[in-house]
Amino acid sequence: PVGLGFHPDWDLHDPIAWLTGDPSALLPLLEQPVDATDLILLEQVDGEAITEPAELIGYLAGGGRREARLASLRLAAEAAFANTACPDPRVSSSYVEAAAEQEVAYATRTSAYGASKEIERALALKETFPGFRAALAAGEITERHCAALVDATRYLTDPDVLATIEAAALEKARTLTASELRKHLDKLISRHDPDATVRAHKAVATRDVYRQPIGDGMAFLGVTHQAPVIDAVFDAIDAAGKALRAQRGGAEALRTGNEDAASGACRADAMAALVLGTRDEEGELVYDASRTQAELHVVMDLDTLRGERDGLALLNGTPIPAPIAREVAGVADCWRRVVVDPVDGHLLDYGTRQYLPAALREHVLHRDPVCRRPGCTRRAQEMDHALPFPEGSSDTANCGGLCSRCHQVKTAGHATIEDSAPDGSGTWVTRWRQRIRIPAQPVLEPPPRPAAPPAGPPPPSCAAPAHPGAEEATGEHPAAGTGGPPERPPC
Repeated sequence: PVGLGFHPDWDLHDPIAWLTGDPSALLPLLEQPVDATDLILLEQVDGEAITEPAELIGYLAGGGRREARLASLRLAAEAAFANTACPDPRVSSSYVEAAAEQEVAYATRTSAYGASKEIERALALKETFPGFRAALAAGEITERHCAALVDATRYLTDPDVLATIEAAALEKARTLTASELRKHLDKLISRHDPDATVRAHKAVATRDVYRQPIGDGMAFLGVTHQAPVIDAVFDAIDAAGKALRAQRGGAEALRTGNEDAASGACRADAMAALVLGTRDEEGELVYDASRTQAELHVVMDLDTLRGERDGLALLNGTPIPAPIAREVAGVADCWRRVVVDPVDGHLLDYGTRQYLPAALREHVLHRDPVCRRPGCTRRAQEMDHALPFPEGSSDTANCGGLCSRCHQVKTAGHATIEDSAPDGSGTWVTRWRQRIRIPAQPVLEPPPRPAAPPAGPPPPSCAAPAHPGAEEATGEHPAAGTGGPPERPPC
């Protein structure tokens, strides 16, 4: 057997201070390269027991350098995995890359997007920026500094230019924050990059509009475009917002409690009017938010709808307060009855008793509103067969909702679903055999379990149930058949 152990360098670490957890033992850590034993030393020191502010700062600095060392080890492992998963970049597939990102995401407990950024960073440090990689391993810079370098040079391709920028940035990185380094990198790139025009054209191709729920019934709308366009759009919104604020009474109205007169609220309402409003005969912009036609899905239980309680409510899958849900529901044009399981709340019936292909897809995508892949937060857009058709049947047990990206990854053979059940649960199995449980998604929230009745007197010893196991054999809830939820009113 081979034994592995850490042996502190006693020339750097005072053994008495090290063993007793004396904060003074931290001082050599700040003056020497990161050592494998340093983490052990930090664990010996009780940070909460340190009373001297200077020693606490030393403890924080030492912890930050050890954190950088661990980050360098993680990034090195991610780069090695990426090279194994995608050995030939000339024939790399977006599905292969997405599958590798999902593997790293599960292993590091992060999102697939976060994993993709880490893999990009890891490969860049290994192949292009050895100086930053060494500085990170020595604890001289942080992972945020490396992220700033990789992000800023994403579209640069000339090896000599990249080496020049790294050399010039590394010395600054040891003394600047990551935000300061980004500004310094912008100057370096503009000075040394001969392909700035090509890089600008590549950046233009990334323009986009996107949305993101942010809770409390609110959502975020983002736009990525060329800077002059964004400036012009914002100036138009700002001018319309100022005019709207003047109509609402301006600062005086805000002081009296009219929150709609706030500058930000006026800009947001003005943007909505510019996009959704119309012009009247005199050319004035007219916008009535109450007349805007939009398809919204509001889900709540019957007691919450009646106002008998304030349970969980969803607006397009995002939790919102019950009073707001009732307000939105009050102007609904169409209602649909939804039957859920009384135990865990998963969808049983979505207003139909027939599973025709169209109805099956509608049922599955409402049972699985969020992509079935564990860790993915996108909306489910496509119906997937866990066991591919025609080997697998088209029913609620074998079908589930996935986003387009995850569906493509699974269809390309980089993941499978096992143990797929009618409630949407199952097991997601990656190419490298990581197994992650897929839970059923409750429509709202699982109903509270009734309290167990108080134990009564024990039955006579001669008594026995008339039909032992009868209830288990039927598989029915004792209250089943006593009455179902009301049918939806006509639309």
